[in-house]
Amino acid sequence: MLCCPSCKSAEIFVETGGFTGMIYRCKRCGYRGALVVEVDEDIPEAERKKREDG
Repeated sequence: MLCCPSCKSAEIFVETGGFTGMIYRCKRCGYRGALVVEVDEDIPEAERKKREDG
């Protein structure tokens, strides 16, 4: 699962992509950039919410 490097939200999507790479945008904080964090999906829901809130 991809996460925003700024706010750790999973609400991140590809804004543009192509020959030079992908640019992602976070719906939660507005982050825009090529760097994203990839995490395992087996993180418990309570822990994931704690990280997002925190």
